[in-house]
Amino acid sequence: MPSPRSYRFALLATALGAGHLAVTARTGGIRWEHLLVDGLFMGLPWCGAKAQAVARALVPLWLTGVLVDAQRFLPLLGPIRTGDFRALELHFFRAGTPVVSWAEWLYIRPILALDLLCGAAYALFIYEFLGVAVDFFFRDRDRFNAFAWAFFVAVLSGALIYMVLPVAPPWYILEHGLGPADPHAMSSAAGCARFDAFFGIHYFEGFYARNPSVFGAMPSLHVTYPLLVTLFTWKRGWRWRLPTLAFTLLVSFAAIYLAHHYVLDVLAGYAVAVWSAKAGLCLGRRLGTPAAPLRHLGARLPTP
Repeated sequence: MPSPRSYRFALLATALGAGHLAVTARTGGIRWEHLLVDGLFMGLPWCGAKAQAVARALVPLWLTGVLVDAQRFLPLLGPIRTGDFRALELHFFRAGTPVVSWAEWLYIRPILALDLLCGAAYALFIYEFLGVAVDFFFRDRDRFNAFAWAFFVAVLSGALIYMVLPVAPPWYILEHGLGPADPHAMSSAAGCARFDAFFGIHYFEGFYARNPSVFGAMPSLHVTYPLLVTLFTWKRGWRWRLPTLAFTLLVSFAAIYLAHHYVLDVLAGYAVAVWSAKAGLCLGRRLGTPAAPLRHLGARLPTP
């Protein structure tokens, strides 16, 4: 017989999953990924102790997915920064004559090899994160708990910052100028469109067509996720440190080269990664699924 605690969790997961599906159906339509993720979250707790343990471990990832899905409803609480934020960027990081941002300078000087390399990095960065999460799940559940909660904290931090400090990305300035921002502007794949065009696909076009955070340039969560991978795999030695650091730097360059972010956005993304890693460690200890204690894990996480 399941324990009362297990039964309560199963009921809670079912209510949360069904509630999310109901809200999604009323507000934007249910897609296949909603049915898959919410269906697993609702069903696993009823399939035995091991399956419920998996569902408990996936709670932060499910919450992150719900948060990402709900971002289109979050209001902008501050004025959208366009020319003033660009001016701040130029104060610290400038390129060319006349002076422009590095993102603008690189955008009008595309190189095919960089288009392909940076586009691939932008397409793969989330899969690097998910691959490491799967590895942690099966090999180090304590670290998985911290890693998953760090992911949630990073997305939550980004969403809150986007609300209070909405910033137009470089591609928006290139397309719409420095005047007052259009809050109803559509998102753009920017430099990623060159990657799509080379392969004759619509991967980035489709992805950014659904992007709710047109003015969510600050911070760059594109660089936050690979840096979290670097931080959480640091104890594995240089065989992990070198490739994960290199990939973090590649995604950082791609964010600027593809005109999605300024240098300041990238630096802010690094700060969010460090904060999220520390917060994830704390939440993993308190809310993670039972496993060996997270002894000394915090001491092994470097700061950039």
